[in-house]
Amino acid sequence: MTFRKIFSSAFMLIVVLFTLAGAARASDISFFVGAEMPGSIEEIPLDNGPVYGIRFGSNFIRYLGLEHTLAISSDFMFPSNNECGDSESMHSCWEESKGFIYSSNLMLNFPDIDSRMVPFLTAGVGLIHQYGDRNLPVGTKLAFNYGGGVKFPNLAGPLGARADFRGYRAGVISKSVNMFELSIGLMVSFGR
Repeated sequence: MTFRKIFSSAFMLIVVLFTLAGAARASDISFFVGAEMPGSIEEIPLDNGPVYGIRFGSNFIRYLGLEHTLAISSDFMFPSNNECGDSESMHSCWEESKGFIYSSNLMLNFPDIDSRMVPFLTAGVGLIHQYGDRNLPVGTKLAFNYGGGVKFPNLAGPLGARADFRGYRAGVISKSVNMFELSIGLMVSFGR
């Protein structure tokens, strides 16, 4: 399955969820930019990279909801200084490393009295996929994530802002990687 098919399928899923959110107590869609900060994998240090994406959230009660994230990166967990490491399975240094993240999370919201600021905690599961050159160290892995942040809904009509911090753990035993993500975004709110 190509990246284009995966991206279009995930985008269609988000559109369907967005359409069905009319009955929800409150929902929002966010467009974000940020940075990913991976550590290393099998003693190969990985560089920070940009991340861009979309998040769709829908509350089923005031304090609890679900959120789906699709994020892409044009420089995804690229080895620092283009070092190949000492692994015999890697025949040459990498030139291109792209990737995406898809996750579904449970959101615990803590709105203030007039809901002008909504701190939140989140945790969920999804996939991390790295593609580009052969022999990239991550490939496709199940990823658990956790984090938090703050939303500022309805700053100007339905427009608002948000800031997020997420931690990811991809892989369990071999070739596991920990990654952090900081992002800011523009949020559009729907519902009450």
